[in-house]
Amino acid sequence: MNEEISAAKSDHRERVVVFLAFLTSEVCRAACRRFAAPEALAAALSRLWFDEIYVPGARYLDGLKGDRAEDAVRRFQACFTDEERADLERFHGCFELRLDLAANRARGRAFFPDNDSWRSLLRDAARLLNDLDPDPDRLRRLLAAFVEEAAARDDGAALLDALRGRRKLLG
Repeated sequence: MNEEISAAKSDHRERVVVFLAFLTSEVCRAACRRFAAPEALAAALSRLWFDEIYVPGARYLDGLKGDRAEDAVRRFQACFTDEERADLERFHGCFELRLDLAANRARGRAFFPDNDSWRSLLRDAARLLNDLDPDPDRLRRLLAAFVEEAAARDDGAALLDALRGRRKLLG
């Protein structure tokens, strides 16, 4: 396997793991309240998952993806074992269902209240992270330190770039 393919594989996996660690970290979500209200943060994180991180998904947050790049899907899936892919698909399906239950579009934008649906999603994400990473607490500590650093610099954009995988966090 050449280095470019290997790097792409590790990038996809890192993006999923970092996203799940952030999503399940109360410390990270609390630090981000400086940049966004909890509902807006939840909406931004949901958009990130559907639109950028979970490549095999069939929809963006606000609509269908249409034609998916099958090569990108294959590269994404190659980063995970069969069991992990099944777990990811299950989590994504639950996320999609909860998204429909949690979203309130009456305000003209995605709005995610702190309700049972959202808390259940956080529990599912924590279980998936535990399956994908042998030491999720270490990862959450790394992320919390990064978030505190971004908050000290008043740099919310750095945080989103890191979650999108534009900045390596686990290197």
